[in-house]
Amino acid sequence: MGQDNRQMLFTRLGQALAVSGAYEAAKRLKLLQTFVDMYEDEAIGSLILRHCREYGIDPDWVFTGRGCVETAVISSAMTPVFAMSSVHPETGRWQLVEIERIALAPQILSPARFVTRMESRSLEPRIREGAYLVVDTAQDQVPEDEEGLVPFAVDLVGEGLVVRMAHYDRHANRVKLTSLAPGVPPVVVPCDAPEHRVVGRVVWVAQTL
Repeated sequence: MGQDNRQMLFTRLGQALAVSGAYEAAKRLKLLQTFVDMYEDEAIGSLILRHCREYGIDPDWVFTGRGCVETAVISSAMTPVFAMSSVHPETGRWQLVEIERIALAPQILSPARFVTRMESRSLEPRIREGAYLVVDTAQDQVPEDEEGLVPFAVDLVGEGLVVRMAHYDRHANRVKLTSLAPGVPPVVVPCDAPEHRVVGRVVWVAQTL
């Protein structure tokens, strides 16, 4: 794949992202485009297919240019993104405060899911600061498996929404929230503490390469 072809693929993908309303994703892609020569052809193809899948874009148009950009953009939803650190001034509980909107393919969303943006570096390099997270509130039961930890979102009074790797300690009836950053102690949340609440499991992550 020649340099001109690579640039054309990135250009078409950027156009489709802009038409779909995913302006932030188009800006990030523009930055990646300046380093296009550093990527293998397979990595470029994977990046394009991931964007097409997440933002409802027909990959055939991106790769071939057949047709027009308007018909290449499959119906997608502009969904709100909620801040993690917004808390109610009286109760200290996390509250929904919209900070932006992004375009997501309909199959990613459901009535039980919402989108937030990672505001800490506690789970890097797995989940980087600024990543978009889809939280499924229907999956609010933290598993007991300590080996296969998965990220969960928890409402901690005074802190807002906190995303950490989590597991349930059945014997102590508590949830242990673990950071991937070295030297950061885990947070223990008793399940019978009404001021804290497991909101849901993080089921989808979008972040720059």
